[in-house]
Amino acid sequence: MSIIFLNGHYVHEKDARISPFDRGFTFGEGIYEVCIAINGKFVDALEHLARLERSLKECGIDTPPERDELSNIMSELLQKNDITTGLVYLQITPGASPRNFTIRPEGRPTLLMLAQGVDFKRSPAFLDGIHVQMRQDIRWLRRDIKTTMLMPQVMAKRDALSNGVSDTLYYDEYGITEGASSNVFLVDANGTLITRALSNHLLAGCTRARILDLAQNIGLTVEDRPIQLTEFVTAAECFVTSATYLIAPILTVDGVIIKDGKAGPITRLLQNKYCDYIEYN
Repeated sequence: MSIIFLNGHYVHEKDARISPFDRGFTFGEGIYEVCIAINGKFVDALEHLARLERSLKECGIDTPPERDELSNIMSELLQKNDITTGLVYLQITPGASPRNFTIRPEGRPTLLMLAQGVDFKRSPAFLDGIHVQMRQDIRWLRRDIKTTMLMPQVMAKRDALSNGVSDTLYYDEYGITEGASSNVFLVDANGTLITRALSNHLLAGCTRARILDLAQNIGLTVEDRPIQLTEFVTAAECFVTSATYLIAPILTVDGVIIKDGKAGPITRLLQNKYCDYIEYN
């Protein structure tokens, strides 16, 4: 039985209670973050908490009273659940109110935090790569906010599994936007690393930002632009990044084999560099 943090208290999950009138339940009004820990140390926690603040501001959700203690609570959750390598999930909703579109709750925001043990570097996606499908991106146009409204992503991932692949990449009229829960990178025949520039069309992934820093540090040429659907045919490599994927090589896209269907040398190099970063920084 795991220990969670809910509105100022550490409780067993079976004892946790949230109002049925919580706006996260009635309207899907909420934001979240996922921060991973390696050997008891959180990776890019400041960046994740900064993005949390941005999401709260963009959605007009009040900051919970525990804001200044979030880092300490995250560490305490790991300890209480005897986890050294895994993740902490943080979710904030406006709290409970009568079911009305515009009314604002009078009480505190709901803060839920939980910890899970995960061995990221031994996952099949990280070690062996994934097969993906493409789907048109018909979600709302504030994908830069990390909201809890994840039904499109749930549907896309379930659809992928039903079609015998691991995940889904979204595209719009300009090219690839992002994965269902990741950012997308392509390496062209010249060794240029390509990923879409940040906008309201995709989430500013913390892992994405770190990979771009590492890529530039080792002298890779980086190009910020949409990846075209036709580029997968001639791509040298392709991969996705996220807090839980870390870096997962893409082997096929809609049945199109990327190069020789194996993780490429730049992908493996960036995996090694990122592993070094999360272990020693």
